[in-house]
Amino acid sequence: MDLCIVVHIKSTYDSWKAIFDKDPGGRNSFVDETRTRVGKVDDNMAMVQLFNVDMPKMAKMMNDPNSPVKAIMEEHVLKQEIYTITEMAPPGS
Repeated sequence: MDLCIVVHIKSTYDSWKAIFDKDPGGRNSFVDETRTRVGKVDDNMAMVQLFNVDMPKMAKMMNDPNSPVKAIMEEHVLKQEIYTITEMAPPGS
């Protein structure tokens, strides 16, 4: 499954992005990290595209109270909006 995540950041984009890039939760074990894209919307918001996501593995990491990501999320992330991405043909084709 492919996802687009809107990240509402408590701290700053730069501090959040530095941690995101370190991948403390092992994101590379449940997504195609070669295709991951991150974009800065403003200093308190980012958009992340994840491709070929193994949803059960992602859910396990995100819901594990002992995950190293939990404390980081609480410190840097206000909330996340998660959307699925589905490729479609151009209208009228």
